[in-house]
Amino acid sequence: MAVFQGQSGQKGYGSYSPKKYAQAYKQQRGSYGLGNRQTLGVSKAEWEAANKKKGGNLDLSGLGGLLGGRGGGADFAEDDLKRQLEYDKAIWERSTPNVKGSGGSVTWDRDANTVSSALTEENQKIYDDMLKRQGMFGGQVDFLAGGGWEDAQAKRFKQLQALYKDQDDENALRIKESNYNTGASLTQQKMDELTRLKGIDNRELGLLNQAFAESQALIDSNRERQYGDITAATNVGAIADNLIKMPSPYPQGNMQNVSTASTRWADNLAMQAAKKQEGMSKMWSSILGGGSSLFG
Repeated sequence: MAVFQGQSGQKGYGSYSPKKYAQAYKQQRGSYGLGNRQTLGVSKAEWEAANKKKGGNLDLSGLGGLLGGRGGGADFAEDDLKRQLEYDKAIWERSTPNVKGSGGSVTWDRDANTVSSALTEENQKIYDDMLKRQGMFGGQVDFLAGGGWEDAQAKRFKQLQALYKDQDDENALRIKESNYNTGASLTQQKMDELTRLKGIDNRELGLLNQAFAESQALIDSNRERQYGDITAATNVGAIADNLIKMPSPYPQGNMQNVSTASTRWADNLAMQAAKKQEGMSKMWSSILGGGSSLFG
């Protein structure tokens, strides 16, 4: 039984108003506003007046922590998680700055989780020209390997033949003069001409082989030129791409703290939920059959 001090200092019910009795009882019983009116020593009308609230006779003002919202550790844990996520964002931004160099630039996009690099206008033109040239040399490779080498060989052979035209004409005149001075027979003259032509044939066989080798070398030469332009274009492109490594991104820098804060928040929410459930159970136990009856 709850006993209170009266104005005279003696134990009893004193002369408090019903409202004060209810408030005093609430201090002992918690903030539910539920109690036994006989324990307080007030009439039923006085007890109801003291506990009456808008919309009903139960004072549920103390149930805020049980019926909704968060409080205490859960709030602090949630704030810590938000703060750690902000730190994580700051670490990402500081370790992945947009970079603009003399030859290119790099732009980071955290929202899309991408990074892009770009060349300056001058370097981009060089890059495009190199790719265009490598395409031209690649086309020559296809043409020569597909049979064009034969035309190239014939053209080169004629070029080499032309180098010996004056020499051959001079040799023909020398033989004719010699035959005239010596009075060589027609047979001897014919034999000298055949010898001269045989020498030319042997020489031209070598020229033909040389022309063939050079026609095949054209294929390899164009392939090398194509590869050289591809390599050069790649090197120019690397001017911008290399900026991505300056500095190296470190997005995992604060993830351990974020994980810890997230776990702490979840633990506090679980604890808060358990407390709410326990509080609700006690409240309904009190209402439906506990030590403080509404129907006493």
